[in-house]
Amino acid sequence: MIELNNELFCKLGDLSVDGYFIYEHDQQKFSYLNKSLAAIWETTPDDIYTNPQVLLERIHPEDTAHVFSCYEECLENEKEKRYEFRLTFKGREKYVRTTVFAVADAGRARMIGTVEDTTVVRHNKIHIEQINARKNITLEVLAHDLKEPLGMMKLTASSMEDSIAQMGDERMVNSLSFIKDMCERNLLLVRSMINREFLKSSVIEIGKERADLVWELRDVVRFYKRSKLGKTKNIQFTSSAEQIYLRLDSMKFLQVINNLISNSLKFTTDNGYIGLHAEELEKTVLITVTDDGIGIPDELQAGLFDHLPETLRPGLKGEESGGFGMSIIKSIVDLHQGKIWFKSKIGVGTTFYIELPK
Repeated sequence: MIELNNELFCKLGDLSVDGYFIYEHDQQKFSYLNKSLAAIWETTPDDIYTNPQVLLERIHPEDTAHVFSCYEECLENEKEKRYEFRLTFKGREKYVRTTVFAVADAGRARMIGTVEDTTVVRHNKIHIEQINARKNITLEVLAHDLKEPLGMMKLTASSMEDSIAQMGDERMVNSLSFIKDMCERNLLLVRSMINREFLKSSVIEIGKERADLVWELRDVVRFYKRSKLGKTKNIQFTSSAEQIYLRLDSMKFLQVINNLISNSLKFTTDNGYIGLHAEELEKTVLITVTDDGIGIPDELQAGLFDHLPETLRPGLKGEESGGFGMSIIKSIVDLHQGKIWFKSKIGVGTTFYIELPK
């Protein structure tokens, strides 16, 4: 185990804005903690020395089991551990991140570490993730909503073009040709924006943090249901528990979910069913995206995750495929140490399964 220099550690703690502590496991008490740690818990060092239980009383009820599990894990080996959990106060909560070491000092089992208040950073990150997820959904909704009117405009201009050409009005013919080109360019512009945003996920490393998967998925479905697409499809979300916590990169994983839902929208008829479900298992979480669409032909299934040109096909209303989506989905799931697979039957529908470790 690591040998502890008490004097140096305590001097650092006295100067730091982060919390520093030394906890005597055998005696179940603190031998050192700085004022910054007490300030994070909004109490005094004397109160904590006298009654360490006051720290547990501030832990968010939903995170209590997680904290006890982390404590037990710390005792298993000598490696550095990092954890995140919440503190609760009247009408508000704090996010904290702690780094803990197991230390042998004069034959005593000790736990030393630091605690950082990450509330502002965490709230900003959550806000950015929400904006990013809704931006991606808005782009998908925009692409679907623009496809039909722009397609109709292009078709109308094409039908008028022949009649105008016979009249010899070259100026009008050029104008109609311009309208057709603009319709096509705008459709390609929206689709390229969606593909470009999703492609970013394949070149940026993931940063996993503890997150409530149920809350994240419910928010995605809620946004879809409020859009125009929610009125043309039956989009539902279910889960086996009210909260399911696991470590993931929320921003990138929600892009995976958004892309799978987008594919279901393309290949499901109006009033069709699209379901998102989260199931908590003993050591993993299983997420499924199900639809009752047209299904994936047998000859396309083998290379679906391999970015093969022959697996690309337009949606029911002519929506184009960027060609990268499924391969990037698999890459992001792999980066989460997860697995993805699917089952599909022509005329019945498709279900994608994603299994992630807790």
